[in-house]
Amino acid sequence: MQLNKILLAGAVALALAAPLAVDAKKASGAKTFPISAQNGSGETGTVTLTPDGSDKTTVTVALTGAPAAAQPAHIHPGSCAKLDPAPKYPLTNVVGGKSTTIVDVSLASLTSGTFAVNVHKSTEDLKDYVACGDLASAGSAMKAMPMASASPM
Repeated sequence: MQLNKILLAGAVALALAAPLAVDAKKASGAKTFPISAQNGSGETGTVTLTPDGSDKTTVTVALTGAPAAAQPAHIHPGSCAKLDPAPKYPLTNVVGGKSTTIVDVSLASLTSGTFAVNVHKSTEDLKDYVACGDLASAGSAMKAMPMASASPM
């Protein structure tokens, strides 16, 4: 009976630790870049790129000063200063300042080329940009912001 309790306690501990190990592994190699306000919007924040396997990346946008309404966001070729208007990778709309999307491209590809995350004013007003962040590798002019340690759930 005592052995069963020990085995059960071990199984429960392992089950609880598994998600934390996955989150910590997923967070390793993550890169965070600043997002700046455009056109007087006051919306600023970060975009965090987290490798999701070898050929996918989780893109997390976190903005302050954003409205509750949906704001389309995309990864565009180019930089915030010279953005290609045709999006390369669509992102989930930013709602209440938050968006998380898995894109079918590696983190290395997103940070070795010239790409930027761009946020539009609203679904009705796509021509007005409210925030933008360049995705630059650590060796470029813009350094990636340090990533905080993974926090337990």
